[in-house]
Amino acid sequence: MAHRLLVQVVFTGARVFGRAFTEAYRQAAAATTAQQAQGAAKQTTRARDTDISLDEACKILDVQPSGLSLDAAQKKYDYLFDVNSKEKGGSFYVQSKVFRAMERIKNELEHLEKNQRAQE
Repeated sequence: MAHRLLVQVVFTGARVFGRAFTEAYRQAAAATTAQQAQGAAKQTTRARDTDISLDEACKILDVQPSGLSLDAAQKKYDYLFDVNSKEKGGSFYVQSKVFRAMERIKNELEHLEKNQRAQE
């Protein structure tokens, strides 16, 4: 009698675990698909050459994304690049972040300029 009860508990537990596992797999597959679709959408909003977002680039250079101008960004870039030079005891890592931020902003401004020309 006890053996029968024990076997029934094991089979019931295995069935519950199997259902939970398949449901978790379905959810993970759906999440992966959604994440890939979202990543593809984000890729179109990013510059092709850099992996830094425009918002992050603006934060690094301390410029406003709404009133983005090349002159203001260039001034911040020159200052931050100079301050973080190795000769002045700066960090190459920070200097490269500043460089990539400026590169991203230049790409964005070029893209906006092309769109404006295309609309005219």
